[in-house]
Parts: sequence; structure tokens; C-alpha cells
Amino acid sequence: MVFILSPDDERLSEYSLLKSKEENSEYFIADHEKTAVRLLESNLEIISVFCLPKYYEKHKSLIFSKIKDPNFHYVANKDVFEKTIGFRVHQGFMAVGRKRFQMENLLKPPILFLNGIVDSENIGSIFRTALAFGVQSFVIDSFSASPYLRRSVRVSMGTVFKSNILKIEDAEVYLKNLDLPIYALSLPVGRNDLLLKTKSIYKFKSANNFLLIVGNENNGVHTNLLDLADQIIYIPMKNEVDSLNVSHALAVALSNFCD
Repeated sequence: MVFILSPDDERLSEYSLLKSKEENSEYFIADHEKTAVRLLESNLEIISVFCLPKYYEKHKSLIFSKIKDPNFHYVANKDVFEKTIGFRVHQGFMAVGRKRFQMENLLKPPILFLNGIVDSENIGSIFRTALAFGVQSFVIDSFSASPYLRRSVRVSMGTVFKSNILKIEDAEVYLKNLDLPIYALSLPVGRNDLLLKTKSIYKFKSANNFLLIVGNENNGVHTNLLDLADQIIYIPMKNEVDSLNVSHALAVALSNFCD
């Protein structure tokens, strides 16, 4: 292993993602012990680890199983560690992985389609919720934030590493060529043609082969995608509550039509 003595050590350049834009990098950071361990246990490519001595000793065998070259095992005391990443930490164990997006033909239904989800914590929660109900295939449109952002990874508790993720540019083209039932989770929209295919989730039954669209936190599913949906599903609510967090709504939906 390499003991780091300076927070300016160039070998730690990937960890500067904590202080810069992450979207344009091919790498991502897992910055919590449980999340970093799940990354090391995944089949994703791991670039390096950076941790306090106690975490290195605790997870040494797992680290060597994924990163054979100890020149990419970086260890520092707490002061250097915190100065390197720019803030105080409760847990000093991080790893850098390489992002991986799948080919379209590798996705297996059920598929979750993220339409314009921009909050990274919501994305992390969506992945964790979906995996809990058996969904492992995800489509991310060009309006959504990356699931590999640090906060998304952390909130997902590493479940993103078990996911098959496809990034697309043209949602309409993708959906029009899809040979699956398309469902959209949306509040009723006041257009007669859309209302005709809108149904309460409690009156809706589904097989497991489907694609489900979840929409933007403020504006919901884009109307052009609602037009392409075979069925629009909404969650009836009481006490004048007019919306749920997208991850909470997803949990209600999947609990009703996933085996």
C-alpha cells in the first residue's frame, strides 16, 4: 500500500471529484464504508481505494481481491485524508470506480425509466427502492442526472452497482421501438385522451414484463411520454395531500404490481 503524506499528492487526482463537477468524468466515487465495500464486491472496475489505516486493515483482503496492485491502495492519517477531500469525515473509506452503462439488448424487464429526475438524492433513493422490489434494469433519459453522482451512489447504499443502466438521448424513439407494455406513474392529466387510459393503482394489475416511467419531481412525466404510455397509473391520496416524493410513490407502485 502507499501511505499518503500530502493532500496535494497527484495520485489522488480522482478524489478531487468531491470538489468538482462529476457529470463529465468517466469515474465516480463511493465515499462511505458500506457503499465502498459494495463497490468492491461488485463486478465494476475499481481504480483505487483511499482510506484511513483502520479501514485498510479491516478490508485488506477484499481490497486485494479487486485491486491486485498495492500501488493503488492509498492510505493516510485522518488529517491528510480530510484535507485531501476538503471536509471532515465520520468514516474514512473511499473507492473510485469506472462508470458503466449497458447496451439496450442487455436490459431485462421489468424496466424503470427515469424521465427528468434531477435530484441526485432522489435518484439514489429510486434505485434502492427499485432493487428492493426486484427491478434491476434502468433507462436514464438526457434530462435526468447521473446515477453515479456521489450523493446518488451514497443514498442508493451501493445498489446502483447491482443495476443495469442504459443512457438514451431520444426517449420517444426508444419507447416507440420498445416491445413491452409502457406504464407511466402520473397524477391524472386533464386531457380526455389521457384520462381514458388513466387508472388508480389499486384497480390495476400487471405482469412483470413492463416498462414503468417515473417523472420529474416538480412537473411529473413529460406529456409526450404520457402520449406513448399504454396505461397511466395514479395513487389516490387523502387529506388534501396532492403529491408524494417520487421514490415513495415508486414504492407504492411496485408493491402493487411486482411479484
